[in-house]
Amino acid sequence: MHSTTFSVETIDGCRFGKLAIPHSQIADWLNFLTNPQYRTDMISAEQESSSVTIYFQASEGLYLYLGMRLSHTAVAMAS
Repeated sequence: MHSTTFSVETIDGCRFGKLAIPHSQIADWLNFLTNPQYRTDMISAEQESSSVTIYFQASEGLYLYLGMRLSHTAVAMAS
């Protein structure tokens, strides 16, 4: 079973969060990301065979939180 992965990508000078989410966890992650307190803007979603990749824009604090929660290495905060 695949696990959820997170990274921050810079596209055309804008920083976006990127979550790759297994199908079994999509509802939980969408509920988390659309919670008004996080103020995320969903940018796009791409369906793959066993997961969905979601790009979103949020605060650096949320990116840091997700990086610490989901990554084995720290998320680089430098542009």
